[in-house]
Amino acid sequence: MSPAPESKRTRGRPRGSRPALSLPAVVDASVALLDEAGQDALTFRALAARMETGVGAIYHYVTGRDELLDRATNAILADVLSGVDVREDPFEVLRTLSATLFDTLQAHEWAGAYLLRDTTMQPNSLRIFEAMGQQFMRMQLTSAQCFNAASGLLSFVVGSGAEIREMPAAFLEEGVSQEEHLQEFADAWLALDAHEFPFLHTIARGFAQHDDREQFLAGVDIYLAGVRAQLG
Repeated sequence: MSPAPESKRTRGRPRGSRPALSLPAVVDASVALLDEAGQDALTFRALAARMETGVGAIYHYVTGRDELLDRATNAILADVLSGVDVREDPFEVLRTLSATLFDTLQAHEWAGAYLLRDTTMQPNSLRIFEAMGQQFMRMQLTSAQCFNAASGLLSFVVGSGAEIREMPAAFLEEGVSQEEHLQEFADAWLALDAHEFPFLHTIARGFAQHDDREQFLAGVDIYLAGVRAQLG
């Protein structure tokens, strides 16, 4: 394809200074834009400005915003399986895989809403689901049990990864840390009637200091313990 005529805006720019235009480059720029400003910021105009090109050039590689979001989601999932040894104990594989996917979704908080939305554009998300399913198959579960177990675990991981994240600074009062803000909730719970809200009173004292990742992994352990119990 012949290069586009040089515009007035870029005339005089040193050769090679403009980001190279390709599908991987478009996807990488989309991920960066999503990470910086969230899904609402991903527009073709914003992406074209970031890549110093025209909107029409972006459409040469993708058909629309939905495809961009699916390809961006696929890109951030590329390394999730790389650190997982699927030959280990299946329960350990599932725990490691869950933790890795959770960390990825924490780093890219926009992605949880698009995971497995279009497996044609997201082969990596399909591979993750397949890897989970294969571990349950190793436990000699029925096909229905494998499907239910893999679907349930993936839903828990994605839901937790999308929901749990650092509290935005804009939500906090100036000079107030996240722990201090959470302590306000805990103090409010402790002020409730202990007979009516015994659970909230039980968890309130450690609520402000709890670790989200540890809490998530505890949930995974409870889920897998249920699978162990079903296996007898």
